[in-house]
Amino acid sequence: MEKEFKFRLEDPSVFELIVNDKEFNMIDLNAVEKIDMRAAYFDTLDMDFRNRGIAYRIRHENERITATIKWDVDVKEGFHIREEFNLVVNDENFAEAPDINLFRSSEAYDVLYSAAGDKRLVKVISMNYERYQVKVDTGKSISCITLDEGTIYHLNGHAVPVCELEIEWYYGDEEDFKSLASRIQNKYNLKTEDKSKLQRAFE
Repeated sequence: MEKEFKFRLEDPSVFELIVNDKEFNMIDLNAVEKIDMRAAYFDTLDMDFRNRGIAYRIRHENERITATIKWDVDVKEGFHIREEFNLVVNDENFAEAPDINLFRSSEAYDVLYSAAGDKRLVKVISMNYERYQVKVDTGKSISCITLDEGTIYHLNGHAVPVCELEIEWYYGDEEDFKSLASRIQNKYNLKTEDKSKLQRAFE
């Protein structure tokens, strides 16, 4: 299960300020990892996944290719909770024409099949963005602070810019993680984002 806070940014330099803020005892910018992201979202021609609140994503993360399924999304004041299943694929051919059989041995397969059966999948959305991320260890919880900046492309031709900050819980004390996110939000006056990148693509 994925749990994270999302904030929409007007100025991406806020990420650098947060990472260097001694109040939060974070790792310095030398520990920030940069990842080039190329993502594509797939659905049926009838948009069965979208109609059921399911996301099927193939993402290139530098040299790695990962297939991800997300479902059962719950969002409140920028806090996103959702079921998530990931598999490393590293197969360019599959990445261009995926199906649901990859997930056959997982719960994700049942979710996909109940929504769309064996229907053919087509690419509906693509995204290109750069991710900067740093892990944070408070001593009670481990989380990751991320800056995503780039563009979402809809197949009808329009493009949506994206600039957002995410604070994702990895493990440890969940309340400690929420406290960290709240302190960062309040200090930097961050605006919560209730929509996922995929949802914003359909605006």
